[in-house]
Amino acid sequence: MVPIAQPGPLTDTERFMFESMGYLVIPGALTTEETAACLEASQRAHGAEPGAWRQIGHLHETEPAIEKLLDHPSVLPKIRALLGDYFIVQSTWCTAQPAHGKAGGYHQDGSGVYEFRRLSIPTPLLQLRVGYYLTDQSQPDMGNMVMIPGSHSSSVKIPKSVVADDADLPIHDVVCGKPGDALLFHQGVFHRTGRNAQDFDRYTMHIVYAPPWLIPSDRSHNDPAFLERTTPVRRALMGEWKRPEEPFGVGYDRPPFAD
Repeated sequence: MVPIAQPGPLTDTERFMFESMGYLVIPGALTTEETAACLEASQRAHGAEPGAWRQIGHLHETEPAIEKLLDHPSVLPKIRALLGDYFIVQSTWCTAQPAHGKAGGYHQDGSGVYEFRRLSIPTPLLQLRVGYYLTDQSQPDMGNMVMIPGSHSSSVKIPKSVVADDADLPIHDVVCGKPGDALLFHQGVFHRTGRNAQDFDRYTMHIVYAPPWLIPSDRSHNDPAFLERTTPVRRALMGEWKRPEEPFGVGYDRPPFAD
């Protein structure tokens, strides 16, 4: 019961699966060369503190391999189909789970102080996240994402009695994938990190897309040097506003997509 999608445009079937389950798995989203370059960048970034779970934000500003993921053709057409043409890259997070790392707890992404589910039920799509697998997760216990299919539409939270890898829900889905595969998901899907029982660290690169009025969560400002050297499309996706009301539609130019 894996909602498999293909790189490129969102098909009607893929849209139905996404709306029903809240996520899509995209095999082969990155080439072998792209994956290797992103993994090298990730290991370099995390090298100062090995052996710990951590996530590092806005690597797209300093790592060219990560920058290319911002508008990668395998995924960007699906983002546009689900969010429209007016959105930003709200954050980029490079996560490392150490070898023999423990599982995390179930949660929805978004604001911890004002949960998105307070806005309406079903929880509206406010963060569309893509996780690129940079290390092997083709079997369980490799630091996989664990999803509760369809939970973005649930009117109730997961019971407190649910405990990862102990008293887990029978409907949970351990999402497996090879290096270069991608997981695209709605922030409202309850999910967690699975344990990593392997002898190597697990690396995943996340790109989070959001409406233009949602403030970035990985940076307080955009690096001027990055904005100067990057492409027009990527610059537009950074949400660098000249006026505070601009992201609400007053003179907000459409990003210069090719089509």
